[in-house]
Amino acid sequence: MPIRVNALSKHFRLFKREAGLSGAFRSFFNRKYEDFHALREISLDIEDGEILGILGENGAGKTTLIKLLVGLLHPSSGQVDINSFTPWNRKTAFLKQISVVMGQKNQLWWDIPASESFLLNQKIYEIEKTEYDRRLKELVELLAVEKKLNVQVRRLSLGERMKMEIIAALLHNPKIVLLDEPTIGLDVVSQSKIREFVKYYNQQYGTTFLITSHYMHDIEALCKRVFVIHAGKSLYDGNFKELINRVNPRRKLQFEFSEIPNSGMLDSLGNEFEFELKDTFLRAELPDSDLTRLVTQLFKLSSPASITLEDLPVEDTMRSFFANPEQFLQ
Repeated sequence: MPIRVNALSKHFRLFKREAGLSGAFRSFFNRKYEDFHALREISLDIEDGEILGILGENGAGKTTLIKLLVGLLHPSSGQVDINSFTPWNRKTAFLKQISVVMGQKNQLWWDIPASESFLLNQKIYEIEKTEYDRRLKELVELLAVEKKLNVQVRRLSLGERMKMEIIAALLHNPKIVLLDEPTIGLDVVSQSKIREFVKYYNQQYGTTFLITSHYMHDIEALCKRVFVIHAGKSLYDGNFKELINRVNPRRKLQFEFSEIPNSGMLDSLGNEFEFELKDTFLRAELPDSDLTRLVTQLFKLSSPASITLEDLPVEDTMRSFFANPEQFLQ
C-alpha cells in the first residue's frame, strides 16, 4: 500500500486580537487575521513495509502531515494517494487499512478496562470473532499486558496505557500505522519494549510505519530513512546515518598507553591533531579520516593497554542540526 504525497500544503487562518478589554472591543469592529502556513509544497513517496521517521522541531508540521495522511484534515492544495484512496474522502475501505496512535491523545475510554474498548473496535471494524481473538491474544502476549486487560485504563501506568493504545490500533490489521510520539514520557525500559515490538511487527507482517519522535533513539533503532520538516518545508529525505555523518562526522577516541608517555613522543602529533593527554589516557574527537591517521601514528609509538572508539551521541548531533539546519544541507 504505497503512499504518494505531491505538493501538499496546508495553511490556517488565525484570528489576532490585542490583549485586554480595549483590544477585544477594537477587534469586534475590525477583526485582523493572518495566514499560518503549517506545510508548504511537501512531496514524499513511501513504499510498502517501510519504517519512515518524520523529524522536525515542535511546530514544524509533523502532526499536521500525519492528520492529512489519515484524512482528519483537508489540505489547502496538493494531493495524497494511498493505494488509490484520497484520505480526506474517508472511505470505509481506506479507514480499515490505516491506523494512528498519538502519544498525547487517547482513543481508549478511561473509566472502563481496555478489553471493553477492544470489543468496541471489533464491532467498528467488523472483525470476525475468531480472527479478533487470535489477534488480541498475539498482541497481548507480544506486549506482555495479559494481567492488565481488565484494569481500568485510568489506573494503568503510562507505559501500559501506550501498549494498550497500540493494541487498539492494530486489532484490525492495518497496512499503514502512523505513530505520533509513541514513547513520549515513557521510561527507558518501556521505550525499548515498544521499539522492539514495532521492529518485530514490521518484519512479521510487512506493515508500513510512519514515526514521529523527539527521542532520537527511537529513530536510530527503527528507521533507515528519515524525512525532515523545518518550518513546514521539506528539508531532507534520505538515510538517517548519512544525515548524522553530514551534521557531525566526528568520533571519540580514548587511547590508553601502557605507561605515561614521554611528552617528546607526542610533540609531532600535537602539531597535526587536537587531543587531550591526562596520565596514560589520550582523548580526541576527530573526523574518521583524521582519527584513522592518529591511531596509526599512536600504534607506531606504543602498544595500547586499551583503545575505545565511539560515535558522538545522536541526540547532541540532532540538537546541533535543528539549531541551524540549512548550514548542514547546503
